[in-house]
Amino acid sequence: MSETTHVHHDGRRTRFSLSKWYLDCVSDRGDVFIAYAALLGWGPMSLRYSSTLRHRDGEGTIEEASVRESSQPAMEGSTLRWSSRRLSASGIWEALEPPIERMLLQSSLGVVDWRCVQPRATADVSAGRWPRIQGLGYAEHLHLSLPPWRLPIRELRWGRFLSSDDSVIWIDWRGPFPLSIVFHNGVPMERAAVTDSEILLNGRQERLVLDSCTVLKRGPVVRTWLSLGRSMPKALAGRAADVDECKWRSRGILEKQGRVAGRGWVIHEIVRFRRGVRPSEPATTGQAPR
Repeated sequence: MSETTHVHHDGRRTRFSLSKWYLDCVSDRGDVFIAYAALLGWGPMSLRYSSTLRHRDGEGTIEEASVRESSQPAMEGSTLRWSSRRLSASGIWEALEPPIERMLLQSSLGVVDWRCVQPRATADVSAGRWPRIQGLGYAEHLHLSLPPWRLPIRELRWGRFLSSDDSVIWIDWRGPFPLSIVFHNGVPMERAAVTDSEILLNGRQERLVLDSCTVLKRGPVVRTWLSLGRSMPKALAGRAADVDECKWRSRGILEKQGRVAGRGWVIHEIVRFRRGVRPSEPATTGQAPR
C-alpha cells in the first residue's frame, strides 16, 4: 500500500495511507445492507475499522461498527467473499460485469485510486438476526495516500443504480479540482451530467431519474466514530467533525428517448466538507489506467 509523506506547519513529517472497501446489496423489496472495511496508517498510528448499515422499511436503520477488526474482502475469480465475526455479518458477491478503474486524483499531495471491483453483481448477505438479504450488489475499493480532509473537494456526489440489465455509476467532485465521471454498463459517458434528482447519460436522450428517496444516514461523519467510544483516536474524530454526509436509497428509473428502459434500486450520497480547500497544488483527475 503506497504512502505519502505530509509536512506539518511545525515541520513534522507523517505518512498517510487509507485502504477502504465498500460493499452493498439491495433486495427486490428494498432491504439494504452496506459494509465498510478499512485499514488506516497515519504516522505511528494504525487503525482497523469495519462497519455495517442495515435498513428495512418499517423497521428503520441499524448501524454497527468496530475498530478491533477489519476483515478484508477476498477475491477468487469473479467471486468476492467478506465476513466479520464481531459484526455477525457475511456475504458473497458474484460479478455480472467486469471491473472499472480510475485514478481519481494524482498530485504531489498524494493519490486517490478507485477500483470498482464489481459494478453489478448478485449478492447474498447474512447479518445477525435480520432476515437474509439477496439481490443485486456492488463492490468498490478506494486507496488514498492523502488525508480525506486535504482532498480538493467541497462537495462529493456518488451513486450506483442497478437493474437486471443495466448499471449506472457516478462520481462527481465540486471544488478547486472538479471531476465528474459517469459509467453506463461500464462505458464512460461523454455527455453526462450529475444533479441531485437525475443523471444525464447522453445529453437528454438518456437519463436516470431518482425517485422516492429514503434517508439511510444523515449528519456529521463524527457521529459514527464517536459511537465507538474511547477506541477512536481524538485526532481522527476532530477531523471528521468537518465532514457531513447524507446517504439515500432511491428508486431509479432509466429512460431512453423518453421511454422507461429499466427500473432498479439506487444507493447514493452527498458528502460536504465544511473546511475550505485551496487549489495550491497541481493535480490531474479522472485518469483511466494505462
